[in-house]
Amino acid sequence: MLFALLAPLLLMAVGAGIDFQRWHTQTSRAQNAVDELAVRGAREFLLMNATDEQVKSVVEATADAQYRPEIGGFELTVSTVRDDKSVDVEIFQPALGSYFLKSFEPFRNGVSVKATAVARGVTNVCVIALDAEANDAISGNVVAKLSAPECAILSDSTAQDGINMRGMSVLEADLICSAGGVRGTSRNFNPEPLTDCPVYEDPLESRAAPAVGACDETDLELGDLSRALTRLNIIDATGTPPGYVRYDLEPGVYCGGIHIRASADVHLAPGVYIIKDGSLEVDLGGRLRGENVGFYLTGDNAVFRFEMESNIYLTAPKTGLLAGVLFFEDRAAPEGRTHSIMSRNARTLLGTFYLPRGDLEAASAVPLADQSAYTAIVARRLRLRGAPTLVLNANYKSTDIPTPDGIGPTGGQIYLRQ
Repeated sequence: MLFALLAPLLLMAVGAGIDFQRWHTQTSRAQNAVDELAVRGAREFLLMNATDEQVKSVVEATADAQYRPEIGGFELTVSTVRDDKSVDVEIFQPALGSYFLKSFEPFRNGVSVKATAVARGVTNVCVIALDAEANDAISGNVVAKLSAPECAILSDSTAQDGINMRGMSVLEADLICSAGGVRGTSRNFNPEPLTDCPVYEDPLESRAAPAVGACDETDLELGDLSRALTRLNIIDATGTPPGYVRYDLEPGVYCGGIHIRASADVHLAPGVYIIKDGSLEVDLGGRLRGENVGFYLTGDNAVFRFEMESNIYLTAPKTGLLAGVLFFEDRAAPEGRTHSIMSRNARTLLGTFYLPRGDLEAASAVPLADQSAYTAIVARRLRLRGAPTLVLNANYKSTDIPTPDGIGPTGGQIYLRQ
């Protein structure tokens, strides 16, 4: 008799416990989702050109793609305060299967959770792949590595494989963001990349190009490929290795390009070098050194190519039209030209590669640009082939070479305020 009297109470207690556990699980999952959505939105404010509308659209797209399939349908409210760089996100979801506690608050009305995330500072933008549609706008294969631990790596491509890291290749950065999709596994990325990001506009789109005057040199070829090179690790008092001939060049218009062969040790005076209707090539064994120099590439076949055993040391100008810009490609160039760095000794490439119509390909077997205070890339596409390690530093305070607008000199962080 006692059991019969207590059985309904025991049944209600067990049912209430099940209801409570179900409600607690639902609330926890919704809170985790709202926290991550708020953080996801706030990360957009680390980009200098983010708008309120872009932040909201990213949160909504992420909710649709990731969280609604995971936790079920819910109502989403997103609001932003741009001046504060804060994002408020609220989720409401009807209670799932409450039977014994449905007459009690808060079980009756369902689950309502909120979160606010705040961004402070901006993330250094070190790579922007500008192609809006290409697969592999940023790509790597075999054991290639792109190391940019204090930087944002951005792909404007809306393609499914806008960022594609294959094999054992690795992309590591502070922020990895694709306007489209990403292909690769968790071992290819650090941190996990974000998708459906807003397109990041070309920060150098309004930068004026240098004027192109009459030719100062035509089809300039320096050095002799047939000369034997010995004792390359011994440098004489002038800084020129034995077996080399030193050439000193002045800024100007180099029609037909500059071809630096194996026995040439080329030193550039500060200024702007216009490479017109030809390429800047440094052959196996050639040497190219220039401080505070910038290159404007215009006309037919205006690309640069640094062969495997070349020796490259370049820093961008401090002032003028190319301040902070190491290479500037003519915006009227044919789309898809390839600029190649295969050098085993290109440790200092200080400045910005601006190749709005071209592809930058790195295929060295040793670190590239790792001794630069900073290196930034704004190109149609960036490709890493084989075993290069491209290092993009962001030590802006350690150099007096400026960074172009849109490539930020400070770091940022995000935290949840509630």
